[in-house]
Amino acid sequence: MDMANRRNVYIVDDDEEVRSELSEALEMRGFAVHAYADGTSFLSVQAALPAGCVVLDLNMPGMGGMDVQQALIAQGALHKIVMLTGAGSVSTAVKAMHAGATDFLEKPFHVDDLVRAIGSAVNRQAREVEEESRRRQAEAHIARLSDRERDVLCGMVLGLANKITAYRLGLSTRTVEAYRAQLMHKLEVKSLAEAVHIAMEAQLEPRGAILREVPEA
Repeated sequence: MDMANRRNVYIVDDDEEVRSELSEALEMRGFAVHAYADGTSFLSVQAALPAGCVVLDLNMPGMGGMDVQQALIAQGALHKIVMLTGAGSVSTAVKAMHAGATDFLEKPFHVDDLVRAIGSAVNRQAREVEEESRRRQAEAHIARLSDRERDVLCGMVLGLANKITAYRLGLSTRTVEAYRAQLMHKLEVKSLAEAVHIAMEAQLEPRGAILREVPEA
């Protein structure tokens, strides 16, 4: 199994012994492991690496773990972070979690605890990658629609009857029905539920005239 298809772990720790021990223990458990002696060397290559879990030492000389985390966020990295912290730095590690780290472990720790933390991080990452993939696919489908077809789809998302959608858009009911058939063909769906699901995946927001309320009698 190549690296792109394995659970990827990137150890960033200035302690050579820690890097060696963790690399060996994690590789024995089936992870694809790369180790880095400092944050700068990891950040210089991270964009080209498969998404994975960064096991990041909080207290490193020069660029510390929090600095590396902030740089990853700024670069839009998809990696998840498990922070390693020494005694007296737990409060800082908690701040790292508030900033997006998945977990933290206080040294010394048992390798099985690290494996569990990494497993949780990569599983969460896999879900997010899948969600992002679905969102992008849905957006690509929505991009096929004309402005009027998007408006009619928004009416469907709002649960409006065709005649209400027609009123709000200044169209005939028959025209709305035609747009509805066209958009469902372009979205490659056969049901209202499927069309609405794609719209929600793409985070389509109703806008303009479709939001106009019918005046009370």
